[in-house]
Amino acid sequence: MTTIRDLLDEEVAEFPVHERSPVPGSPATPTHGSATRLAYALVAVLVGTTAGLNGALVSVNTLHLQQIMNLSAHQVAWLSTCYVMTAVSANLLLIKVRQQYGLRRFALVFLGLHAILALMLAFVPGLGTALLVRAVSGFVAVALIPLCLFNMMQAFPARWRLRGLVLGIGVTQCAVPLAHVLSPSLLASQGWRSLFLLEAGLALLSLAAVAMLRLPPAERVRVFQPLDLLTFVLMGSGLALIAAVLGLGRWEGWFQAPWIVASLFIAIPALMAAGAIETSRRTPLLNLRWLGRGDVARFAVAVFMARIVLAEQGIAIGVVSELGGTSQQLAVLSMAMLGGAVGGVVVSALTVNAEKLARPMMLAVGIIGLAALVDSMSDGAHHLQRFYLTQGAIAFAGTFFLGPALLLGITSALQHGGRELISFIVLFGIVNALGGLAGPALLGSHNDWNRAVGGTPLGASLDTLRLVAVIAGFTTIYLAVLLTLRIRRKLAELRALRDAALTSQPGVAETPIDQELESRWRPPRPSTALATVFTALALLGGALVLAAWKLPV
Repeated sequence: MTTIRDLLDEEVAEFPVHERSPVPGSPATPTHGSATRLAYALVAVLVGTTAGLNGALVSVNTLHLQQIMNLSAHQVAWLSTCYVMTAVSANLLLIKVRQQYGLRRFALVFLGLHAILALMLAFVPGLGTALLVRAVSGFVAVALIPLCLFNMMQAFPARWRLRGLVLGIGVTQCAVPLAHVLSPSLLASQGWRSLFLLEAGLALLSLAAVAMLRLPPAERVRVFQPLDLLTFVLMGSGLALIAAVLGLGRWEGWFQAPWIVASLFIAIPALMAAGAIETSRRTPLLNLRWLGRGDVARFAVAVFMARIVLAEQGIAIGVVSELGGTSQQLAVLSMAMLGGAVGGVVVSALTVNAEKLARPMMLAVGIIGLAALVDSMSDGAHHLQRFYLTQGAIAFAGTFFLGPALLLGITSALQHGGRELISFIVLFGIVNALGGLAGPALLGSHNDWNRAVGGTPLGASLDTLRLVAVIAGFTTIYLAVLLTLRIRRKLAELRALRDAALTSQPGVAETPIDQELESRWRPPRPSTALATVFTALALLGGALVLAAWKLPV
């Protein structure tokens, strides 16, 4: 019992002001040695890859899982949908869980549960078990993504910490192209079982890594209030129902399945009731008044539209298959997408500028629109090689976009306070999750409609790619307008500061304050018993990863 308490409890430490996090629940940022920084970076990559692959391994293999597990189209669609349903709901709750109880406890518990369920699914297959694993995966991903960000930020000195944040969010986004690269060999090994063996192995490796290398302690505050539970039930259930409609509407008929209409009739009043409760509270779960402001709402629309156009890659991969692309060509395409995604993360981290965040977003969406337009004109087998360049460019734009988008909202929120930052992070997670469902739903429905009115499969897909190019063009113009508004606001702020400086009277010079000493905090070493247990779990996780490819252990 003492060992378990040592594992879950966090130490209490005092940090200088410049090392403390501006938001309770987030770890402090002390100075680390080179070896410790490298360890944090490796843990960030492992945890971020685990978080991303939890959803990507299923989403990129839905057709294979449908055939192998003998599922209908709407049954296999539930696998990805229930993942998003739990993720959007967990986004509402996790921020306060982290502030009051600590993110470490939440992550350790759900990583262990996820590993157990994934192993069960690998050896006891079934749709019910698969849905349960997907649902838990949504909670796990919501816990692991901030863990990835925090670990990556610990790996960088203070002046490069924003670059660490961009790298951290980028690692999680590289999971989809990585899943495309890994899936053929996994499915050729043991079919669907290999997918879940890999998931279980990565979960155990992440569990051991998070347990062995602690993040610096975070400030704890009691933030939960009785009304938070009511808001969570109303808003969480409403968002989950909307996710279900987006994920299943294409397969069951947008206006044909009675449960879809019923879900909307329940979700909309639930969200309106939650909004009414939150706007009348002094300390709401979400600051909806601030989120409803023009600049935040406009930002959310831009991110949502970008997530929709990124769904172009699923249609483009289908076009490559329809044009007669071989398995070798598809493998090269997957490698091009992974290379583009990694390149986007690296370039975004190297070039990020907190004063110019809207420009890379506009550039990224413009690249997607241009690439989609080129893809829409590729109607012959001799055009297959175009897709290596265009899909690599779209993968680059997808990861290049997300870091500045996240920073744009964070910098805006920090100007108003910690509560607004929490509200923004929840909004960002919800918009990304729902946008990830809305893109395939919209583009897939458009593709199906074109086929239904007599179009050929190839012609319908190319027409859908043209739709993507149009949406991306409008989104680029929209971002250009947002950029113009930001520039005008900045110029107005500069004029106000200049006028204030001219009218102010010179005062007594302030006495410089010596910078506080560094805390010299170091990650505590686990006890011998804990080190033994988690070394064994790490070895088991590595064995499961190797077993996914039937390699000798």
